[in-house]
Amino acid sequence: MRPLFWRLMKNQHRSWSIARRLFGISLLLIFLQSVISTVVTAQLRRHFFNEFLEETLSRQIVSSYNVISNRLDQMSVDEAYSCCSIEDYRSWLEGLSFENGKVALIIGEAGLQATRDADRFYEITELSRYAKDAIASSTGFTVDEADEDVPLAVQAVKLPGGVETGFYVYIRPVYSMPLVRTLMQIKLVSELVLMLALAVALLVGLRLVFRPVRRIKSELARIELNQLESADLSSRDRPREFQPLLQEFNGMVGRLRRSSADQKQFASTISHEFRTPMTVISGFIQSVLNRDENLRAQSRDALVLANREVLRLNRMLSDLLDLSRSDNNQLKVLREPFDCLASCNEALRLAQIAYPNNPIVLEYCGLNQPVYVIGDSDRLIQCLKNLVGNAVKYSELRSEISLEINAQDDSILFTVKDHGQGIPADQQERIFERFQRADGVTLRRGDSSSGLGLSIVKMLMEGMGGTVRVQSEIGVGSRFILTLQRSLS
Repeated sequence: MRPLFWRLMKNQHRSWSIARRLFGISLLLIFLQSVISTVVTAQLRRHFFNEFLEETLSRQIVSSYNVISNRLDQMSVDEAYSCCSIEDYRSWLEGLSFENGKVALIIGEAGLQATRDADRFYEITELSRYAKDAIASSTGFTVDEADEDVPLAVQAVKLPGGVETGFYVYIRPVYSMPLVRTLMQIKLVSELVLMLALAVALLVGLRLVFRPVRRIKSELARIELNQLESADLSSRDRPREFQPLLQEFNGMVGRLRRSSADQKQFASTISHEFRTPMTVISGFIQSVLNRDENLRAQSRDALVLANREVLRLNRMLSDLLDLSRSDNNQLKVLREPFDCLASCNEALRLAQIAYPNNPIVLEYCGLNQPVYVIGDSDRLIQCLKNLVGNAVKYSELRSEISLEINAQDDSILFTVKDHGQGIPADQQERIFERFQRADGVTLRRGDSSSGLGLSIVKMLMEGMGGTVRVQSEIGVGSRFILTLQRSLS
């Protein structure tokens, strides 16, 4: 048993939790306790049989033994001289009757004679064996347990006279005794109740023992990257075994906090410091393009390309700066009423300037000016610009991009629709994560993507109390839907 158990435990150590191992070991202990209890009970039962049953049968055999003894005393001299035959044994037992499997018999030199109806319960060979075992015992008493379901108690007493009168033997099933049957039932029920109580107590104990683990697990689940300042776990009122782990964890959090702070500071510094020179470079390029009319076509195309890359880099730096501020809980997003139609017109104007090769249209869908929503006007413009920019990147040249505004109950929906490649269904959630792009979707030649645009849109919309979602079909196009709460004022 033990080698098999430990072999199973060794094979399963990678998938079994500590609680399961402890529970398995405890169940094994319960099983061993039950086996030991059964063995001890069996020994006590044998002792009980040897005393209680012997005394019981000694009392029960008296009345029938006295009947046979009296009949022997009444024999004449001639009858005593000619004794004993099977007929004598039969006459001595005449009138004796027993129930529930109880029988009596006389066994001697003349043979074996049992009481009436004995053949209904036992074979002659069985009766002979029972009688001889009892006679051979030192006390004339034995318990035959060949049949585990119904053991037999056997008491043998020598009849008066010589060897020819033989032994009187009384046999009865043990479990037909009400007291014995009751005791065995109580034993069985007590064993089952004990095992059940131990199992329940074990489960309760496990829950109490592992309550600190569940508590630590819930605290760990609430830790987020941008909340490392409050990520330390208190070691107060925690089990002694967890103290070293908590100390190591808090030390690790401290190191992560310092590393995260350095990274955020680096990203913020780089983003902030690079924006100014990028703006200056873009300004000089545009100045040259606007004032110098004698530029060769090749030089003009090169400057236009350089300016477009500077603007793209400037957008990336703005996105990184917003992410850095968000991680440091320094990103400011307003939640105040503003005219969303005016913001959409401004976003449309900027998009048409930035992407002149794609027709971009605005549809009000029956709304009258002005329409107020709760949020941040500048941030909504930024979200719409990012979505339009993505739509242009993943659509064919001169493919139409539409911006729709719809009212729905107490909210306003802003939908940016394209006729591009579409996004696979299993990729539509991950595209809102940082630095993630949909697999199998390609950009137009010359375009690139940092994977930050949609994560910025989600961050800003959630900051305004709104939502963003996508509906897309491969080969048909995509619809990105922004939702903001409508202002009642």
